[in-house]
Amino acid sequence: MSIKMISLAAALLLSGCSAVGGSNTSKQVSAERQDQTYIEVPEVQTFIDYMASKHQYDRALLVDVFSQIKKREQVITKSNNQPEVITPYYEYRTRFLNQGRIDSGVEFANRNRVWLDKAELEFGVPWPIIVSIIGVETAYGRVTGNRDVFTSLTTLAFDYPRRGKYFRSELESYLLLARQEGWTVGETKGSYSGALGMVQFMPSNYLKLAKDFNGNEHIDLWGSEADAIGSVANYLQHHGWQRDGYTVSRARVDDLDNVEEWVNKGRSPMFTLREWSKLGVWATTDYVHGKAGLVGLRDQEGSTAYWLAYENFFTIMDYNPSRRYAMSVLELANRIAQSEGS
Repeated sequence: MSIKMISLAAALLLSGCSAVGGSNTSKQVSAERQDQTYIEVPEVQTFIDYMASKHQYDRALLVDVFSQIKKREQVITKSNNQPEVITPYYEYRTRFLNQGRIDSGVEFANRNRVWLDKAELEFGVPWPIIVSIIGVETAYGRVTGNRDVFTSLTTLAFDYPRRGKYFRSELESYLLLARQEGWTVGETKGSYSGALGMVQFMPSNYLKLAKDFNGNEHIDLWGSEADAIGSVANYLQHHGWQRDGYTVSRARVDDLDNVEEWVNKGRSPMFTLREWSKLGVWATTDYVHGKAGLVGLRDQEGSTAYWLAYENFFTIMDYNPSRRYAMSVLELANRIAQSEGS
């Protein structure tokens, strides 16, 4: 199945191929917590009451585990300096578009052909996209994170005001997942933000969208490549992946001033190609029906390339809300598909 990424590789060859923290008061409170265990934090005690009341969670267990951990400052530093946000695309993409990552992707695809074909048939997601996401996320399962996610999620839940509500929800999901799977709280390893396994699912997505794809009645996103493949495909379908749909096509922009307000705006397609043409934006390859957004990324120092992005591009952004990330996934997928077919 084609990835429907119109001339992306060719276009790239032709082209040469901080988040705001909380208030001063919040920072002061956070600093004071540096030497506290989290059980001493009133908000954590309220959270324990909530878990015990809503989910009948073992209160003594929660008191014990929160008594053992303190704020992990590095988690906040990394959250405020994510490469998907601060690194220009022409530098960001080099992390993934090297021959080693491409060759490993071909090897991963060859040994998992049965599961990739099954996932493509069942969920409509082309196999190179599935492989590429796992490759970008964890180098096909080799780099899944070595921090205990309980401490990371607790730090972000109670000492990162900008996204505290989100991470408290993920902490809740992690604790439920740990109970469900029989994990020891505090021993689960993952990314600095609490993402799990070779697909880097946040706990809520692990609970809802992870798949037992090999039918052994157990979901393992660390050790089972089959489960990882089915889970990625299920995630994308759940978020609106369109079978046989396009992702991006290279665009020509006649007058940037006329469309600058629309570049990299929003998380969904906004205008039809006919409407874009009235604004001086043209697809340089096939005409695609339906709506598109306009993506602009720095393809080299001092130069910006533009693409018309369709629904499936924004579905990849549901996995990671970065246009740099989504474009890297697409380019790696193309390179893997080309190498596998050669």
